[in-house]
Amino acid sequence: MKWTTYELIKLENLDNELDFTVDITEFLEGTDIIRATPIHVTGTFEIYEQEEFLFDLHITGTLTLPCAITLKDVEYPLDIETEEVFTTYQDDETIRIEGITIDLLPIIWSNIILDKPMRIVSEGAYDEVDFENTSFEEETINAFADLKKYTK
Repeated sequence: MKWTTYELIKLENLDNELDFTVDITEFLEGTDIIRATPIHVTGTFEIYEQEEFLFDLHITGTLTLPCAITLKDVEYPLDIETEEVFTTYQDDETIRIEGITIDLLPIIWSNIILDKPMRIVSEGAYDEVDFENTSFEEETINAFADLKKYTK
């Protein structure tokens, strides 16, 4: 969701509540996320001296991730609370406003990626795989064996 700072200043006097849904499928390519439901974002915003914009966001949705053992689809529910601050000046703990537009979509995506687990295991995955009867052939590979024929 994008707003100009002027639009937010006008909206703050009327209603500072946020309630919208975003589609993040364009961000999924190159990740291990198989699918994502539309992400629902609610919250509020406050403006301080027309140069600091504080957003309290609640992000919910569901990600579908592959099980680390069976590769079956596993649904992971998102429930993220975050506070983001945009400013017109540079600060280490805030996000600088480039131009006059505030775009929350990259911030929402960043929070989703931070919340997503590195690996997830489906219920009963350990029961499906027989680790004791799994055998691996031991194969000795000599990387330099083929080079011997060139050194005569």
